[in-house]
Amino acid sequence: MSDSAVIALSDPDATKAALTGGKGAHLATMVLAGLPVPGGFVVATAAYRQVIRDHGIEDVIHREMAGLVDGSVALDVVSARLRDAVESAPMPAALREAIGAAYTALGEGAVAVRSSATAEDLPEASFAGQQETVLNVVGRESLCDAVRRCWSSLWTARAISYRGRQGIGSGDIAVAVVVQKMVPAEAAGVLFTADPVSGRRDRIVVEATAGLGEAVVSGRLTPQRWTIDADTAAVLSGPAHGVLSADQSRMLVELGARRARIFGAPQDIEWAVSQGRCWLLQSRAITSLYPLPPARPGLRAYIPAMLIAQGISEPFTPAGNAYFRSLTTAWITYLTTGAVPRAGTAPPPWLPVVAGRIFIDVTELLQRPRLAARVLFSVRAKDPTAAAALQEWLGENAVRLPRPRRWLPPFGAAATVARIVWAAGVAVAAPGRRRRRLVSSAETELTQLGRQAATRATPAELVDFVLRDLPARTCRVITEQLPAVYAEEILKVLIQRLLMRWLGSSSGWEPVMRWLPNDPTMAMGAELAHLADLYARAGTEPLANSTAVTDFLSRYGHRAPDREIDMGLPRFNDNPTYVVEMIHGYLGSGVAGEAATRFDTGAAEAREAAQQLVARVRKVKGRTRAALLHDLLNRYRALGGMREQPKFDIVRAIALGRRTLQRAGAALVADGRLAAVDDIFFVDDGGLRAVVAGHTGDLTALAAAGRHEFEREMRRRTVPRLLVSDGETVYGPRHSGKAGPDALVGTAVSPGVHEGVVRILDSPVGAELQRGEILVADTTDPGWTPLFLIAGALVMEVGGVVSHGAVVAREYGIPAVAGIPGVTDRLRTGQRVRVDGGSGTVTILEDVAAAAVTTRD
Repeated sequence: MSDSAVIALSDPDATKAALTGGKGAHLATMVLAGLPVPGGFVVATAAYRQVIRDHGIEDVIHREMAGLVDGSVALDVVSARLRDAVESAPMPAALREAIGAAYTALGEGAVAVRSSATAEDLPEASFAGQQETVLNVVGRESLCDAVRRCWSSLWTARAISYRGRQGIGSGDIAVAVVVQKMVPAEAAGVLFTADPVSGRRDRIVVEATAGLGEAVVSGRLTPQRWTIDADTAAVLSGPAHGVLSADQSRMLVELGARRARIFGAPQDIEWAVSQGRCWLLQSRAITSLYPLPPARPGLRAYIPAMLIAQGISEPFTPAGNAYFRSLTTAWITYLTTGAVPRAGTAPPPWLPVVAGRIFIDVTELLQRPRLAARVLFSVRAKDPTAAAALQEWLGENAVRLPRPRRWLPPFGAAATVARIVWAAGVAVAAPGRRRRRLVSSAETELTQLGRQAATRATPAELVDFVLRDLPARTCRVITEQLPAVYAEEILKVLIQRLLMRWLGSSSGWEPVMRWLPNDPTMAMGAELAHLADLYARAGTEPLANSTAVTDFLSRYGHRAPDREIDMGLPRFNDNPTYVVEMIHGYLGSGVAGEAATRFDTGAAEAREAAQQLVARVRKVKGRTRAALLHDLLNRYRALGGMREQPKFDIVRAIALGRRTLQRAGAALVADGRLAAVDDIFFVDDGGLRAVVAGHTGDLTALAAAGRHEFEREMRRRTVPRLLVSDGETVYGPRHSGKAGPDALVGTAVSPGVHEGVVRILDSPVGAELQRGEILVADTTDPGWTPLFLIAGALVMEVGGVVSHGAVVAREYGIPAVAGIPGVTDRLRTGQRVRVDGGSGTVTILEDVAAAAVTTRD
């Protein structure tokens, strides 16, 4: 065994994560930076690799993991077999001697032994608590045993599950082992250089307890907690007389700030105080923080465009974001200037992409009360929770926003509003004729766009078309159609008000708004149902290349099964199998004929409801008003289907853009600049514009990075409804659950709100937790990790922000509250509660009969 199998933390080679794992590399970096770190060494990954190679364990790992993937072997069985194989493998004599010599050099006293995997303490995944830590190890034999335990901890069920959740394969993963002198701590705990719950980067959070800090990390007790201003070091909240003195607190804050500067990211730091000196025991990035938008002057407030407007929380592909930013820029330019631009400039700074999602900077609007009210009104119509959160935040933070600049609405905006109002009036006056003209105009525009795209040949020309011409011309289609959509809304409001005035109620109006004619989305569903009915009558199987399916795809092949406004995602035309599966769904359920006639029946029911309303008005208000209502209802239903037309045509344009980018991707593959055609969708805005500018560099690495971020962000379960430039993330109204006798208050440890049924557990073994249930326990350790994939939220009786349950809850994106005394007795399995991880409250919504409840599982 080479001497490189044991590396001192003071050795520059120890900073290489491939040799010493994430934890070891971070500790070595701190040592070399002069930070106070207990002395120690690392048993390098080479030692682990040699042991598993020499004893045939690599083949065992490959075989067992294959069984886990295909479902033939359970996770706990795989884990037990692999751990036993690693722990039973003899340690080479040379390695034992090298470890013993390094231990002697430390003084042969008590040491802490910690695993340090190569996939540990990464920027996007902390692996907190997933591998082994052994404290107070004394003696060479005990130390070698502890090293083997750390090696085998790479294969615990929780570690395997966690890696799967993070999308990290087990093929080439390895583990090092960090050995350090034990610090006889008088006080210990954790320091966060940013608030891990609110996300604020200008806040520092310290959790502390007397003695060893392991009880804080493991969640066995609820620590003392301070929040500190990062700029002034002033204590904002926390006990006046705690386990830390003011000097110790300041020292920790200074050390934490130095550590964060070294790594360029907020840190989660374990520390200890011994004989008046502060020691840093380990450090990792705070992986749960939502990324910051690009810096702009002053405090800025951002809302997620697609989450609020479309209810889409998933990220877009980089190319999908690039197109939509260009389209949005064109649309906003039209609204404010009255002109449709040839969207050629880079997207503006008020429209950043953060974590794969487009956000809108609404700071200037929120600075002005009247505009803020309009923003809240618009958001409330789409997402009431987002509106409530935004209104609450604004009430508390309006004074922190920069002072508004002198601003006058551009003249073009008034002209645009006038044109929209005029066009809406035209649509009301002649709804049928206007709708036909708009649909025909869009068809002409999109046909011309297709011909224009066909004339482009080089990658630069093709990408230029997608980022410049396509957004501008699509914007022209939208600007023509939206007044008709507004006209439909105007008619709806007018009809409701007239019904309230004439009948005292608008009851009976809802059926009229259903099954609207001329709705392209509903027409697609109706055609699909009729298609299934035809196959059912003929007794034949639907095939992707059949005439009927091909004909359907000629009209609707541009649509997609999910997130169709993301240009990077496949269309029906890309995979007709999805359409065939939908037809099979109708056939398999035995309701093909019923589904086909449901659309016609529904339309007839809507017409009947309209006639009944007219009859009621005629009875109480006479023929004239009944005739007026009849006319308005007809106009409304003639225009009602238009509300889906803009999106339908936008998706047609997006499908054209997708085909065009695929042509560019094919050319780039031929040039050796991309590995695969569809990699073009993972090249971001800057990379695409570089193609337009004529740069000929390799895009392979850029596409790989874009794909990696997209796949990582697809695993993010919650997206803030408000993102502030200081890092604060708001997922919902923070104080919605604090009032009332049914609210239990604890510590907010993972943001988000979830309503569900309580499941109280003593142990994860044999737990029958159902998806979406709220896991309630005294505390949780790493053995509970697999349950976090199922739980909708977590509530713990003890623990703090850094306890294992809190860390993993934040990374899995589930709300969590800790530190509620007696919560396992105060709640009962089967109760329905709301967990608000942002405010630290659990609100009982629905009780259960005590006799029908098993308190614990």
